[in-house]
Amino acid sequence: MTLSKLKMTEQILLAVVMVVIILGGYFGLRFMPENKAIVLLEQQAESTQRKLFKARIPDEPEQGVEELLQQLDDQEQALEVLRSMADGVSQRLAPFDSQALKVRISELARNTGVRIKTNETLLTKVPNRNTKPKNKKKRKVKVDAAAMTDLILPSSETWIKRMSAGTIFHRPMQRLVLEGDYQAIRAFIHGLEGLDWQVTVVQLRIERMPSTPLRGYAQFLVSELVLAL
Repeated sequence: MTLSKLKMTEQILLAVVMVVIILGGYFGLRFMPENKAIVLLEQQAESTQRKLFKARIPDEPEQGVEELLQQLDDQEQALEVLRSMADGVSQRLAPFDSQALKVRISELARNTGVRIKTNETLLTKVPNRNTKPKNKKKRKVKVDAAAMTDLILPSSETWIKRMSAGTIFHRPMQRLVLEGDYQAIRAFIHGLEGLDWQVTVVQLRIERMPSTPLRGYAQFLVSELVLAL
């Protein structure tokens, strides 16, 4: 059956059906996806707009750029001064296990009139700062040796611990027990400052000897010193 044989109403109805089919296909294949994308873009635009409304513009700094640059220059100069001071101190530090420094200390004791009763190396180690696990079951905690290097202990710790092995201030320690009167021990301690290398007294304890001195003689004392070499 051809199209010319159909009645006018049938032709119109057929044309309407074809238009509906074409529009429906276009609506399903093109319009719906595009409309969905448009709706998504509108939602993103609204979300961005809400964030912009809530955004707070930071206040302008009270200090000007020139002032901040000047403060930065001052800090850099102060850092250079500290570095030069640290270099000066490090140049005065004796090598580890320096026998020459130990000989100088013995000579100083002899020249100041004190007797060295004990002269020994004080072995130090980093205190255990691991926290105990909260679990009731005991677990072995492995300590990484590299992580303990250059450790800085708080100022509440003694200088012996803060200068122990593994810390950033690590120096060899020497324990001395001296016998002599007050003037001799005082001269020995002050004489340490005149040595070629830096020697720091990190611990000092003085006690009176139990024996009573003869008439006209000074009271003898026993002094225990821990020196950082």
